[in-house]
Amino acid sequence: MQVVKNTTFLAALALSVTCADLPALAQSFDIVIENGRVMDPDTGFDQIANVGINNGFITEISTEALEGARVIDATGHVVAPGFIDYHSHGQEPYAFRLYARDGVTTPLDLELGAHGVDDFYAYWENETAILNYGTSASHAFSRIAVLDGVDPGRSPIYNGALGAAMQDGALFKTKVYDPMDEPLILEAVENGLKRGAIGISYPLGYYTVVGSPEVMAVTGLAKKYDVPITVHVRYLSQIPPSGYLGLEEMLTVARTQDVPMLMHHVPSNCLGLTGKCLDLIEAAQAQGQNVIGEFYPYQYAGTYVDADYNRPGYQDRLGVTASDYVVTETGQSLTDEEFDRLRTEAPTTGLLMYTMKQEYIDEAFSRPTTIVGSDAMPYLFEDGYTGDWDKPYGAGNGHARGAGTHARILRMARENDGISLMTALSKMTYQPAVFLEDHVPQMKIRGRLQEGSAADITIFDPETVTDNATAKIGENSLPSTGIPFVIVNGQVVVDNSVVQRVDAGVAIRNPVVQ
Repeated sequence: MQVVKNTTFLAALALSVTCADLPALAQSFDIVIENGRVMDPDTGFDQIANVGINNGFITEISTEALEGARVIDATGHVVAPGFIDYHSHGQEPYAFRLYARDGVTTPLDLELGAHGVDDFYAYWENETAILNYGTSASHAFSRIAVLDGVDPGRSPIYNGALGAAMQDGALFKTKVYDPMDEPLILEAVENGLKRGAIGISYPLGYYTVVGSPEVMAVTGLAKKYDVPITVHVRYLSQIPPSGYLGLEEMLTVARTQDVPMLMHHVPSNCLGLTGKCLDLIEAAQAQGQNVIGEFYPYQYAGTYVDADYNRPGYQDRLGVTASDYVVTETGQSLTDEEFDRLRTEAPTTGLLMYTMKQEYIDEAFSRPTTIVGSDAMPYLFEDGYTGDWDKPYGAGNGHARGAGTHARILRMARENDGISLMTALSKMTYQPAVFLEDHVPQMKIRGRLQEGSAADITIFDPETVTDNATAKIGENSLPSTGIPFVIVNGQVVVDNSVVQRVDAGVAIRNPVVQ
């Protein structure tokens, strides 16, 4: 078995070690950030200091004056590690512009993932990647490829295959577990891991017919390749079978195979059982499991008409009515009659559903076991999912969380005396990095603001930073404000609140196995 190493990463890591070992020298830096409140959630460092950047790495943090080719005055601003988001489906230029304005430097798609892992990375190699990028191997999309004969490519969201596969009768979501299918599904997932995928994703909420034995077998591949699993658990419900039951299942799978696990958007799956689900995660942690939960700070979620949990009887399961659903493309609320019509005529129609109470979100925010994940989706335009670079802000129609999640978290921390700014930053930087770092070495140098770390840096005004995107048409994709500078691998990507089209991002990827 030949392993083709990620030479770019290894060279960068070697440079970081070299930089960390060298004594501070009188030098001119590529970039100096001066007079900012430097905050590092790993060490707890929190003071006014100057940051020197060379060759894509932080090489000095000092209270002494530093000289640089470019000097950024961060007076009155926080200088923080760049935000890391493991739940970013908008893997195209328009979404990346919005992520950058929201302070994100590393948006990875670990909930849906990709079937064509090579295709995913090739896309960004041939596109201007202003941010770091990466994907997991998708169990769902592998099932689509095997059972429905549809090759999803880098992601069904972008090429129409998802719509073709998700019509009524699609086998990936209607054919119950069959051990005869298992070898081909295992092969499809393993191909993604061999191509450098950084985990296995299970969005089981969209195909609840899959058998636990299949999930257990596929998770054995995560153990083999030493990667985590990420889960959108079954049963979006607060009555049996519930999201709590879905979490119990996947905790058992992860514990049996001894792999780390991330549960996506805990409140949106557990609803009124959010506190109980978080208790369960904390109990698993206390017993030695590497498991974390995730949340986003919005009361509505993205879905589509024919998702399993939206079938008749959803009112009791979710505690909502048809009027709590809004058609993403038009902004119109549903009626029972329109819901029934769409199930027959347009089952893949995108929806926003208002199912979460603020108390569920506050509960997740307050727990030490959670991180922030936006669940950002690609935006819909009049000509379809074409997230071109030059589309104007506000033109994209979809969920506001793709534009405003991280600024919203910072605003909530400012307005909530019970949540410290350092805690909020940790949930968006250090804690996500720690979850992956033993399995994806590139994350060891991210999520921190320290000498020797990658220069992924977000600079924001703690008194004014805010989200501006809303659920209204024309406001879904308005960028956050109060984040004037974002640096990715030592390149300024957001400069005085203007996004620069520079190829600053790198692939977050495990070694490729031939």
